[in-house]
Amino acid sequence: MTDEPPMTASSARVSDHRMAIAWAKLDDRARDILARRTAGQTLEVIGMAHGVSRERVRQILRDTEVALATLADACCPEWRDQVISQAAGAVVIAEEDLDEIPTAGIAEIKQTLLRHVGLHPSTTWAGRIDDLWSLSSTNLDRALRRLAAQAPFPSDELREQAVALGIPVVVPVERIAMHPSSPLTRDSRGHWVRRRAEQRDAAYLWLTREGEPREATRLAVAIQATSVRAIEEGMRRDERFRKLQPEGLWALTEWTVPHTSGHGNALDAMIEVLRETAPLTRDELFARTAQRYPVTRSRLQQCLLSDQIGVVGDGRLDLVENGATPVEESEPRRPPTMVIDATGRVLGVRLAVDRDLLRGSGVIVHPWLTWRLGLRLAPSSRNFRLRGTDDILTVRRTTSAAQISALRTLVQSKGVTMGCQLALLLRLDDGEADLRHACDPHACLARAERAPSSARNVSRD
Repeated sequence: MTDEPPMTASSARVSDHRMAIAWAKLDDRARDILARRTAGQTLEVIGMAHGVSRERVRQILRDTEVALATLADACCPEWRDQVISQAAGAVVIAEEDLDEIPTAGIAEIKQTLLRHVGLHPSTTWAGRIDDLWSLSSTNLDRALRRLAAQAPFPSDELREQAVALGIPVVVPVERIAMHPSSPLTRDSRGHWVRRRAEQRDAAYLWLTREGEPREATRLAVAIQATSVRAIEEGMRRDERFRKLQPEGLWALTEWTVPHTSGHGNALDAMIEVLRETAPLTRDELFARTAQRYPVTRSRLQQCLLSDQIGVVGDGRLDLVENGATPVEESEPRRPPTMVIDATGRVLGVRLAVDRDLLRGSGVIVHPWLTWRLGLRLAPSSRNFRLRGTDDILTVRRTTSAAQISALRTLVQSKGVTMGCQLALLLRLDDGEADLRHACDPHACLARAERAPSSARNVSRD
């Protein structure tokens, strides 16, 4: 191929002008056929619309493509090689990135020329995506299915995993993954799991976050499994899980802890690594820790909140006992379930009454609460006295979660039931806490159940 001088702005305008004239000179039928083909209609449907055979439609498309491509070659001789070169090494390329094609801004010309050089719109389980092109229409679908096969992923890692497989950021991965025909779905916590292994994948992610073996009953509640027996049977058939005896706890097969490695959790393993070889960069520390205690990168990131780990002058990580400065948690985005009053002295948290809360488990909350309370290292906690009682409520920050101590007894005294809403008020000036029933009085199941039968009958009348 001979070297061609780059197109100047003026030559590009001339090329676009010539392409626009060529488009205008096409007869109405040819333009309509190209427009219909661009919209994805089949040859047969187009033929029926114009009263000709599908073979005649094919001929018109071929002749028009050749005419437009010949003119494009005259305007910009290098456009073919540039397009094919871009497509050769990519899963897909966005139509908007193929701006070297002389098209006069007419979408039908651009897509006609792309088809002419052998590119195809992408087709996935969510249907055809007209503005993403590749040398094979199934390239993107195959890449997305490889992505789905690697699930499960935490809620915020889908895009990262897709990019690692070469799927460009322009691909609307989440929208495609949420399609009803997708092999992926989102579990009760918003994580991406495989549709055919939803509960087992949810269990895998939960155990990964916990970092330690757990009881099946606790696991089932956490992932909202319909049956403890069913989830245990599913894990028994899944090679990713193993049941530890005689404790009866469930663990991940990939773990070498706690019974064989001597580490109780990921933080213990990380501290041991730093004691042996420190300081280390974040990537070095994560890689060496994961060799001893295989957990996700997000779990390792959480361990950096420990008050035993900090950063030294050159940015590497070391132990605080060696002089490193602890790294405090940066402010997370405030969730809609939490508010702070104008004075900054009262924090409000909306809580849903669910199985965990009624069971007496500690309540997992968004880490914005602990950050706002100044609990920016782990472990750290703050106590509040429940108004009108001598009971103490504790808000705690650990490396793996932000948590409020069990509220079961207090909740039961409020006469609420599953599905009710509560408002927890934390007063920062006097250290008091107040828990209130926050349901709409006209839509509260607990109030309806307590109402006298006569009152219920009147309300129905």
